[in-house]
Amino acid sequence: MSAAHDIPRRRPLLRAALPAAGLLPLVLWQIVFFVVPVALIFGVSVWRTQSYRLIPAFTFDNYIAIFARPAIWRALLLSVETAAFVTVACAVLAFPVAYFIAKKAGRWRGLLLVAVIAPFWISIVMRVAAWRLLLGERGVINQVAMTLGLTDAPMSFLLYSPVSTAIGLIYAYLPLYVLPLYAAISNIHDNWIEAALDLNASPARTFFEVILPLSAPGLVVGAVFCFVFGLGEFVTPALLGGGKQLMFSQVIQDEFQRRLDWPSGAAMAVVLLVLVFAALALSMKWIRRASGETGL
Repeated sequence: MSAAHDIPRRRPLLRAALPAAGLLPLVLWQIVFFVVPVALIFGVSVWRTQSYRLIPAFTFDNYIAIFARPAIWRALLLSVETAAFVTVACAVLAFPVAYFIAKKAGRWRGLLLVAVIAPFWISIVMRVAAWRLLLGERGVINQVAMTLGLTDAPMSFLLYSPVSTAIGLIYAYLPLYVLPLYAAISNIHDNWIEAALDLNASPARTFFEVILPLSAPGLVVGAVFCFVFGLGEFVTPALLGGGKQLMFSQVIQDEFQRRLDWPSGAAMAVVLLVLVFAALALSMKWIRRASGETGL
């Protein structure tokens, strides 16, 4: 009898334990593949090297060296500038695409969304390699420009330069901006836009006072994707930048592979991770503000 009486008491405990059990795989995944690697990187960052050997001696010299080396600051500044430019460019290009798909595409909406995400089915290395064929001195763009008489000689600045890096990053991350913008614009009722126009608001005023504010959550989410990914991007600058101006991720790779200074590279990785976390924290505040949520 006592066992039968205990069953109703156990049911609330089981209901409370089931959600926690469902989260357990996610928690374990985060611990094994995020928390532990980050802890190891931080641990190595406070060590030092001697004759290319790791010495487990606690020191902050690797972090001090980051602030003392102008080359590292230039690489970090270049990464921030490139990520910011790519974010703004993706916002400008993504908005009309997302608006058209959400409001004007009709029955073609599903097909256009598939077209937006289709590039992700191909490896980023292959997509960047294709841009090398387009932007090279003997590439398609230069050949067309010379054929049309737009230029007398190949435009060498198109490849292995910050221009080519920016083009590659915009191409890579534009879909990541279109998708959240599409979701935000889809939630804007057509009646709200029509009401603004009926009240004699011009199309420009309707855009800036109705459409743009209501699209702000999608704009912020897309900006976070582009800026965070662009800040730590390695493949595109390595293949399109030509090594003339190194971005911060390339400097980190150089510390690990060429100089074999793992503590210094780990310290730079921690600095980059802190910048990413700061950007995410700010974005969460902007997302709450854009979506109308209040609170701390």
